[in-house]
Amino acid sequence: MAGKINHNDLSYGPWALAKFYFHVTINSSFGDGATVDAQIGFQTVEGMESEVSVMEYRAGNFALWAKTKRPGMMTYSNVTLKKGMFRSDANLLDWWKKFAIDHRHNSRSEVVIELYNEDEEAVIIWTLKNCFCTKFTPTGLDAEADSEVAIEELEFCYEEMDIEIP
Repeated sequence: MAGKINHNDLSYGPWALAKFYFHVTINSSFGDGATVDAQIGFQTVEGMESEVSVMEYRAGNFALWAKTKRPGMMTYSNVTLKKGMFRSDANLLDWWKKFAIDHRHNSRSEVVIELYNEDEEAVIIWTLKNCFCTKFTPTGLDAEADSEVAIEELEFCYEEMDIEIP
């Protein structure tokens, strides 16, 4: 029968990608030879957003009573990474310390975020360039939180985003 969809047959059309299987790699190199190169498991990645500003203009002798618009500069939102805290894993804290404590303000990093399918193949790769940390938040403490894990957050900004669909 034409037009009828068999919902048990998964080949009838494309499915939206699942967003729960991803890797984050932080590649940092500092002038003294120190590096932070780590593939880290995160619970969430939030804030990968870009926006083009709009420039508006209207000449006084323009016959149309409206402004003309054209694209302006690109801006990017800060990204927040959240993960569970482990005694043996200080990667986020190390990255933060390079900027906040060691004052390596000229050092920038590259963050690569890869979304994987069920066959462990990267289906979308975001490469965020010229990144640096802007905020580190260790876990909040709560004496009555008996079923919650300690979550740390790191926020960073970036200047350019490349998106690849292999």
